[in-house]
Amino acid sequence: MIIVLLLLFVVLTFVSWIYIKPVILRAIAGTISLILLMASVWAMTVNFTDHFGMKKVTTTQTTQIYTAGDTASPANMLLAQEIGNKSNNYVMIYRNKANDKEPVAHNKPDTKHIVEAVKKTATYQTTSGSQATAETTTTRWRFKNDFYKMLFGVSDQQNQLIKQHTVVRVPDKTWAVLSPDQAKTLGAKQKQMPVQAQQAQQMQMKQGVQAKMMAYMQAHPTASAAEQKAQANAFAAELTTSAIKQQVSK
Repeated sequence: MIIVLLLLFVVLTFVSWIYIKPVILRAIAGTISLILLMASVWAMTVNFTDHFGMKKVTTTQTTQIYTAGDTASPANMLLAQEIGNKSNNYVMIYRNKANDKEPVAHNKPDTKHIVEAVKKTATYQTTSGSQATAETTTTRWRFKNDFYKMLFGVSDQQNQLIKQHTVVRVPDKTWAVLSPDQAKTLGAKQKQMPVQAQQAQQMQMKQGVQAKMMAYMQAHPTASAAEQKAQANAFAAELTTSAIKQQVSK
């Protein structure tokens, strides 16, 4: 619409100053059309440079995430690779759904749309909670009302991304955060481990869970079978996660 108005005021300005014969009428019409032309140019310019007629709209979406590692493992794994040096901005790998066959890389810079890619950042935090989540906060430009949308809609700035930040929060006791290189090294170590050592590790894990369950049952003698199973799985996840962190730190 602003382009149409701009062309219209150009024509009116030309016609007013060239074809209107009475001097006073020509001056009035020419001045008014020129002012309207300048106002249109100003409005179009500040819309492009300062987003005149628009407002910032922020939305937040939180979703549960799932392990990037072996789904059969009691422990959960988040793979995080920092972009650059000390940027606190990460490419993170995890599953969006529990039944996804393969994990997906998130916040990976899109080199084909680099202008938008630099507006997206992501980091992670460990928490004392029980559920892993990804919270994405997105801020976009939107027109203040239908009038501005009609006027400047041709600029294609509706829903233009300003910034997007994702915070992945994982429980410290049941999730291990590793870099891709650390995960690769860990996998190689586990494959090279002798069968006897693997069996001993599994036995130690089983005994650890049993010991914790005995203490749990003493404190919760009326726990149902479902509650006992859930707690046993939680203990197994905690012990496995602790073992992974110890192996990575060596």
